[in-house]
Amino acid sequence: FLHSIQFGRDHNAVVGIMQGSWPTHLITNMWMAVQDGDMAAWRVFLETSFCVKLIDSYAETEQYKKVIRMETRDLFVYKNYGLLNQYVEFQGYIIRTLYRSYNNGTGLNMRRKPVGDMCSVLDAIFGSEKNSAVYSVV
Repeated sequence: FLHSIQFGRDHNAVVGIMQGSWPTHLITNMWMAVQDGDMAAWRVFLETSFCVKLIDSYAETEQYKKVIRMETRDLFVYKNYGLLNQYVEFQGYIIRTLYRSYNNGTGLNMRRKPVGDMCSVLDAIFGSEKNSAVYSVV
């Protein structure tokens, strides 16, 4: 997901994400859960947060002049050859955007199942001692 957004930025292209594909499952499992079952609101939220377009079917892409289809593996190995500080800044923006909407146990994922609380991992590891943890990574 991070590399696809970077590819779009580097090539001045809008990134299209197939509705129901693995990025939408990952995003709703960890961040940006669907609230109150409102998929339309979630769609707008995702599209405006990352300047992407959710696509419901391949037929929908026929309305665009130029469509670049890429396999996940090609995006996984995509490298940005711009300035390192700009790359780090943009990747940081994406990560901050995701974590501003981390799941706290309310809402549904893409499979319409309740989401967990991302902080529950800390509870499971540290239990009642989590306040005394010196270092943790989520």
